Amino acid sequence: MNRVAVVVLGDIGRSPRMQYHSMSLSKLENTKVTLIGYRESEPHPQIVNNESITIEPLKPFPLSMSNSFKKIPLISIFLWPLLAICKVLFQIIQLMYVLLFKVPSPLNTILVQSPPAIPTIFVMQLVCWIRGVRLVIDWHNLGYTLLKLSLHKSDNHPIIRLAKFIERYFAKNAYAHLFVTNEMKIQLVRDWNLKGKTFVFHDKASPIFKSLTDREQEDFLKTFINKYSIKGEDKVYIESAISKKSIRNPKQHTSIIISSTSWTQDEDFSILLDAIVKYDIEHSIKNKKGEEEGNKEEEEQDKVLAENLLFIITGKGPQKEYYQKKINSLLLKKSRIITVWLDSEDYPKLLACCDLGVSLHNSSSGIDLPMKVVDMFGCCLPVLAMDFKCIQELVKVDHNGFLFKDSNQLHQLLNQLFTHQTTNNNNNNNKNLILENMRKNLSKDRVTDTWESNWLTIKPLFISSSSSSSKSKND
Repeated sequence: MNRVAVVVLGDIGRSPRMQYHSMSLSKLENTKVTLIGYRESEPHPQIVNNESITIEPLKPFPLSMSNSFKKIPLISIFLWPLLAICKVLFQIIQLMYVLLFKVPSPLNTILVQSPPAIPTIFVMQLVCWIRGVRLVIDWHNLGYTLLKLSLHKSDNHPIIRLAKFIERYFAKNAYAHLFVTNEMKIQLVRDWNLKGKTFVFHDKASPIFKSLTDREQEDFLKTFINKYSIKGEDKVYIESAISKKSIRNPKQHTSIIISSTSWTQDEDFSILLDAIVKYDIEHSIKNKKGEEEGNKEEEEQDKVLAENLLFIITGKGPQKEYYQKKINSLLLKKSRIITVWLDSEDYPKLLACCDLGVSLHNSSSGIDLPMKVVDMFGCCLPVLAMDFKCIQELVKVDHNGFLFKDSNQLHQLLNQLFTHQTTNNNNNNNKNLILENMRKNLSKDRVTDTWESNWLTIKPLFISSSSSSSKSKND
């Protein structure tokens, strides 16, 4: 028997990469997987219904440590640090208990997501020493950089320096390391002197992310309206988008743009909101002016058709309420914004129904990549992404998307993609050639560059000598 423990000190349902690892591990011969993490949202059915995967849910810390809680001066100075220490101790005890007593023998390998690095990497090393198993760290980002962003502290602050030391010291001697970017591998191997095997394992979309036919898109969008109680003007916009997919030359053009987020500080959603407002004001004024000056001569001339845009923003997180108030205050005429939390099985389907994706992820470390873009590419959905150091390892300009640095550039891209020249003789065939070509490129990439083909490169880490040595120890 080969058993692997997959550990994520976060919500399993919102940790797609670790779910994909679990699915791939479960396909190995004579292998059982124990998936450990918080079960705040439901994991994908392929995890829940898999006989080879057992979920060991962690209990959340009983006291809230929200940002509003930290803003109270007395609590911020005295009580919050004490609660933070108590939370870490709570997590250490719980992880130790689950990994030492709940996960059956023989246990051969532990695969852990980092961040969070504290206390996970320390606990994993201790468990691996006690149980005689191998540790594989899947590096998504650097934990101390996220802590620095959350606490608004500099690299030289004692807390940040301590966090960086713990992360580096206890990670150094892991059996193997997986990195989401080549730049991350280069930097950590060089600066942290990492031992063990190292692999660049770019995120790839799971097979559950795939394109849909026009008919499948229409059917799902109708289901989406009913299931998520979409009403009023939001419903009108979705119905308009449905008609665009089913009618060659609809009178009203509406495109759907999606952005998924965890509503955290490494994503500045004001950039997207500012771009939407600029697009809306510009084309609302042009439409009004055109209506007032309309005459026969103008009807014979070329006109610019600006599509209506429906923005769907999915996800949960600490800053959602803040941005929701901003969204509710907007008076939009050419655009609508819907915020929704989707069931895990519906998210890939909604991506496949959209015309464009937007990523506002701005890496805290500069060396990680947004998983949301990978999932969008899996559904052959072109993406506009925030430009930062490593993003071009994923987003190739003019091939599968475009990059922007601010709201002005994002506004220009929206204009480029969703405004079209039309005449009375050519009422626009409803085909955006730029996006169509990108979808074709993504469809070709999807065939050859898959999660399964890339996972074969790290498969040996979880079988062979690791399994046999553990077996002999436990016999």
